Amino acid sequence: MNEYTDLRDRKRACSPRPRMDRADRAKLFAPYAALKGYNESAHAMERRLVPRPALAEDRADQLDRRLRALRRGDPVTVTWFEPLKTENGRELGQYRTVSGTYLASHPAFGILVLDVARIETGNILDVGTR
Repeated sequence: MNEYTDLRDRKRACSPRPRMDRADRAKLFAPYAALKGYNESAHAMERRLVPRPALAEDRADQLDRRLRALRRGDPVTVTWFEPLKTENGRELGQYRTVSGTYLASHPAFGILVLDVARIETGNILDVGTR
């Protein structure tokens, strides 16, 4: 005779708590990510990268005039090229656009400062007022 016979024949103890639904129970384990950073790298692969555009001479002059005309506090919208990688000697990246308030520009450092971003002036494609 087995020493656990009395336990085997007992009914299972019931918890005073109600049973949790399977979907709710699955939510407890959803935030766990076994591969840290995998989702970010997978989303990075989905981004469509384009080559750096070349500005025509007249377009570059027009852009320079617009940048020089900006005054502190002016509301602006800036579109620029954000380089992300180099492939076969070409810079690849994506276009970014942000709206904010112009604070300053530092020509010696090549930086345009808005209240929401700092942008390299060599990457700027368009500057417009809101």
